[in-house]
Amino acid sequence: MDFIDDKGRLFGKVNIIDALAVLLVLGVVAAGAAFALGTDEQPVNQSASTDQLRNSTTTVTVQVPGVQPYVADAIPEGEVGKNRINAVENKSIEPTVVIVRNQNSSFRERAHPRKKTVMVQTTLNTTVRVESGEILFGGKPLEIGRQLVLDFGHVTVKGSVTEIRAAN
Repeated sequence: MDFIDDKGRLFGKVNIIDALAVLLVLGVVAAGAAFALGTDEQPVNQSASTDQLRNSTTTVTVQVPGVQPYVADAIPEGEVGKNRINAVENKSIEPTVVIVRNQNSSFRERAHPRKKTVMVQTTLNTTVRVESGEILFGGKPLEIGRQLVLDFGHVTVKGSVTEIRAAN
């Protein structure tokens, strides 16, 4: 029995084009699943012997723009007790400001009729590089402007760091 017969069938049973198409679809599904189920957490690099790390807590303010009111209300205040988040110390909710075009083609700011912007002041579990004093969150440097995903258990939001204060 030939590997591919004169009609282009694999082992005389399956068309080779169909077999390649099935393999392509399986590859795309596997890649999509790996992408969707992946995490943004990176392991902390501890390979350098001079990088000594110590656990710390850091208070950060995160701006979460353009969320629905029920999401803004679902962000808890007080102790959270999650692995990466200790507590939400303060939360303020304001209408999201958007820029719209008037009938005369000029632009102006106005409050979005529904969406909210949430400012969350939260205490995070961080690590500090002893030598440089660099603060790490999720294995990456904690910097103003960095996008953070905050998982509070029943709600997850994404926002930008606007202020950092080392707690200890």
